[in-house]
Amino acid sequence: MRIAKIIIFTILAISSTVTSFTQAQSSNFQWFPGSQIFPALEYDLLETQVYSGIFYLNTEKEDFTSAYIPVNLGFTKPFMQWQWSGFDLGLALGVASYTQFEVERYDANTLRGGLLNIDYKASGLLYLQKGKHIFRLQLFHMSSHLGDDYMIRNEYFQRNDKSRSYEEINLTYYYQLENLGIYACAGEVISPNVFRKRFMAQGGFQAQIPVKPNAAISYGSDIKIYEENNFEPDIHCGIGIKFSKIGEKQLSISFDGYYGYLPYSTLDYGKVFWAGISAGIWL
Repeated sequence: MRIAKIIIFTILAISSTVTSFTQAQSSNFQWFPGSQIFPALEYDLLETQVYSGIFYLNTEKEDFTSAYIPVNLGFTKPFMQWQWSGFDLGLALGVASYTQFEVERYDANTLRGGLLNIDYKASGLLYLQKGKHIFRLQLFHMSSHLGDDYMIRNEYFQRNDKSRSYEEINLTYYYQLENLGIYACAGEVISPNVFRKRFMAQGGFQAQIPVKPNAAISYGSDIKIYEENNFEPDIHCGIGIKFSKIGEKQLSISFDGYYGYLPYSTLDYGKVFWAGISAGIWL
């Protein structure tokens, strides 16, 4: 709670300072703008966005015979944007829950679903853009909790894995071309007494090929390395079709693949591979 209070106080202090300065310096100041400076990282599984899929999951440590179904519900809301000395700047808040379900065959005629785990994320974001160059400074809290279905079925009532609850600050650089975005990120866990190794890095791209005014073939990949996982890469990629409506509203349906350690969850299956169909929504 102490870290959460510090994050909230820091965001409010920055907001107050920025408001006073920019209102005096610029006529382009906006509260709650309709568009975002920094695009959503569509293939980053820890982005605060709406994402779901149904996958075949193969694990390193044990047999997993169920369908694996992550359901991510999240959004990022810009609440302040302004221009200063040729730069576009903005502040935003992001929240998300990352829920993981399984659906298994209970008997010959019955399928049974269950909640495996749920993670929560709350973040504050600062954006800066100059032409095709965009920067995002993110400060976030992440926590992870086993699902009651998993605990009851497996009679597992041990203490939660504390390495999955932490605070991190990271900086992302995004280079925007017409139909292609390339990005790189580095971050550090800042929790004072953390049960987790601190450094992470990330890189990736997302692209699309327009086929109709409101439709495009979309594809991309996201790669992360964590000191916590001995710098072994976690790779997520997908290819599919994206539909767009008025403004920034988009829906994508993709064939989705992942290899690495689970991107969320206190469950430890070692290295995993999944493949299946996913969908994402950006509002």
